[in-house]
Amino acid sequence: MTAQTAASPGRRIAVTIAMTLTMLGTATGCGAFETPQARPCAWLGKTDNDRDADAAHTVVLVDRTASTRAGKDTVAGRDVPDWPATLLAADYLAPEALEGGDLSVSGFDGTRTSIGWEVDRAVVTPVHGVARRRADERQRRTNCLRQRIGEIAGGTARTPNTDVLGALAATREQLGAQGRRRVLIATDGLVNTGCADLRSVGFDRAEIATIIEACARAGELPDLGGIDVAIRGIGHLGTGNPPSSAQTAWLVDLWQGMCTAAKAASCRVEGAARTVPAGGPADPLAEPPIDFPTGKTTTTGPVTTIVLPDSLLFATDRAELSAEALAQLDAAARTLTRLGRVRVVVTGNTDSRGSKARGEELSQARADAVRTELLKRGVTDVTARGDADRHPMCSPEYRGTVPDYRAMACNRRVEIVATVQR
Repeated sequence: MTAQTAASPGRRIAVTIAMTLTMLGTATGCGAFETPQARPCAWLGKTDNDRDADAAHTVVLVDRTASTRAGKDTVAGRDVPDWPATLLAADYLAPEALEGGDLSVSGFDGTRTSIGWEVDRAVVTPVHGVARRRADERQRRTNCLRQRIGEIAGGTARTPNTDVLGALAATREQLGAQGRRRVLIATDGLVNTGCADLRSVGFDRAEIATIIEACARAGELPDLGGIDVAIRGIGHLGTGNPPSSAQTAWLVDLWQGMCTAAKAASCRVEGAARTVPAGGPADPLAEPPIDFPTGKTTTTGPVTTIVLPDSLLFATDRAELSAEALAQLDAAARTLTRLGRVRVVVTGNTDSRGSKARGEELSQARADAVRTELLKRGVTDVTARGDADRHPMCSPEYRGTVPDYRAMACNRRVEIVATVQR
């Protein structure tokens, strides 16, 4: 018998195994080597149209707009939001919390139609076996999610805007009306279109209710009844000037109020976010920026004036300096020291709301707080006074009966005026 007409027992066994695997692959519609180990992320593309309507469903929304990513003005090494890490730190995406339910993931930008459901009702089956096997399989799933969310976050935005409310509205149909429903969003919260356009806000507490009411009247407030909502990353930007701690707190309160007004079953809004150093400038689709008030220094002859908006220094209606305010005053003290011998006047200013007595009290207390910190930093000959609303920088604060919160924010400030002594 020749080599052409016979085969060894080992070869016959190998051929038999190969034929069996091929037949199995044909019968199941899967390749012979499509195992969890060979294709660990295949579960993200598997759906089951016969699933129980009461199964839990988790929706993940990822803000992929320009403000959340490195831009042309982003210095290499600046911290930018790491959306995969931010989302995976939430308990909604803990592997065991997802098991037995469905998962949908989409990026979003400026319109409801930008929702694409890159992961569409993927079935997350429970993991069985010994503890080590369960841990290994859950880690593989977490790695798959990290990779997929990263791809979605890095996708190209379709519009040059951000619309968080539109993204939330798009989740209602995806989630259905039964079972436990959860939405987890990673976003900086900087809407620049529609009823919640923040480009002209003054970061005033009263303004939050005004914005929410406007969205309700416009029909743009989504129905989140029966849905648990968690929003993470508020105020974390990849480009432009970041908000102060007080401004970030305002943004958190705005979205907490929006979520509550939309009648969500529960609302958790956080400014916390994981970050990574920017690798260098990117070129995402540009969007209209949100202007966060910052300090300004001008010099005319012997007089140098430093203007610090109240949202950089204080919480609303308070005179205690924030931790971030101390950094602002460190910089101010360095500027004053470089001028040499100066006479410094610190003036507190408020807007026109509230009683005259409260305006006088608050403006004086704020001026005193700034004076105290400047003295600690070696600046001498400092006096403080409260001017309440007597010297507005921006007016009018009301257009008819409608408050102009931007003008009010402009007027709420502390001025440090230093005159060089010859």
